[in-house]
Amino acid sequence: MVGAMLGLRRFVGWILRVWLLPFSLWALGLWSVGSRSCTAQEFRTASSTTFDKWMYPFEFGTGGTRPVAPTFASFDTRFDTRDAQFLMGWKTESWVQLGLPTSRYILSKVRLSVSVSADQTFIYDPTFDSYRTHLGTNEIAWTRDQDGGRPVEFFGTGFRNGFTAETYANESPYGPVGGFTSDTISVGTRNAFAAVYDTEGNLIDTSNHVGQRNANWTNASFEAVPWAVGLTAQAIPGALVPVGSVFTFDLDLSDPLIAGYLGRALSAGTLDLMLSSLSPAQQVTPGGTGFGGLGSYPQWSTHENLLFKGPLLEVEGTVIRDTDSDVDGLPDDWERLFLGDLSSTGTGDADGDGLVNQEEFIAGTNPRSAESTFRLTLSGPPLQTELSFRFAPGRRYRVEQSEDLTRWIRAAGQLSYPSRGVCVWKADVQQDSSLFYRVRVDEIR
Repeated sequence: MVGAMLGLRRFVGWILRVWLLPFSLWALGLWSVGSRSCTAQEFRTASSTTFDKWMYPFEFGTGGTRPVAPTFASFDTRFDTRDAQFLMGWKTESWVQLGLPTSRYILSKVRLSVSVSADQTFIYDPTFDSYRTHLGTNEIAWTRDQDGGRPVEFFGTGFRNGFTAETYANESPYGPVGGFTSDTISVGTRNAFAAVYDTEGNLIDTSNHVGQRNANWTNASFEAVPWAVGLTAQAIPGALVPVGSVFTFDLDLSDPLIAGYLGRALSAGTLDLMLSSLSPAQQVTPGGTGFGGLGSYPQWSTHENLLFKGPLLEVEGTVIRDTDSDVDGLPDDWERLFLGDLSSTGTGDADGDGLVNQEEFIAGTNPRSAESTFRLTLSGPPLQTELSFRFAPGRRYRVEQSEDLTRWIRAAGQLSYPSRGVCVWKADVQQDSSLFYRVRVDEIR
């Protein structure tokens, strides 16, 4: 466990103190280490989907067997805006050792490649579009889209109605089991959905983030930044995409929330990801209100497609096992990956930042970068305490407070993740006395 402490009022700096937990509770961070030759437990795989499924309310049981999976938007108020999505799943037991803590899977590359199976049905757009560009021109929040087409976007996958990544399969239903009615295909009912993390660190459904409105759905619109936007070399921006074009999606591994999602999936043995786009289908809302499109949307080859290759996922990284052959408090795999060989010790400080290697290991920071260290920043007036710090994947952070640096209790407050890689804690109650704070770091098992 790693801790850092700050005084509330007469704050003159930060003090880092480290408590070493048993070996089984140590954790790792996600950092780029360059092209060093090492013998850590590296892995590299290129894998077709174990299963893929077209997530569309009117697929009538064929979603898991179709050779083509279109992705498009609906602006009919009865359905999710991201109406047709493409779910892809992989079983990972042949890639890496399962069952390790999330932080033990240090990834350097996660790339999806998907083939277009219909000719010139949509315009290539390699840039992110705000949800505001999809609103009606009479809405105050509307923003003009500055380029042609709509991007193809890649997300994590969330589940509801009792399903999980491990239990959802080809034959699983689109939505709630029962008669096929407007209630079972309406907004917010799909069992598996494209998801992003909110500022509280929870996976949330992006299927209707543009904000369809009906009597049963009044949720506010919100921005949903994808985990990757599709790129291709077979078309130029603004042009129609030819059949057979391959789109690639590189996941943003610098985001600890995304890295944590991937690590948990590799540990559990099932990785599910979702392809989506907001290219509008050829439809309008009932009664002719609202707006639709010209039916210009992408169609993707699934692994049942005999003409084009199905989705391919490339994953590269390193697995950190428990072995510590030189008994220096540093797992051999971590030591080789970050420090090159086993000659370093747990008490060395390779980057001279004041954190020894063992502390860097526990905190999930990079022992070769002085910029990568565990620091707390205190802000706000004395009665409205706010702490911020950089966080790493696969860890749990707990804020504690003390009046005398001897007796520590858990501090009442809320953690949030307002920007990439930054965790902020805000006190729930105002304090009228001088306090010290520390942050405990524990590995998530």
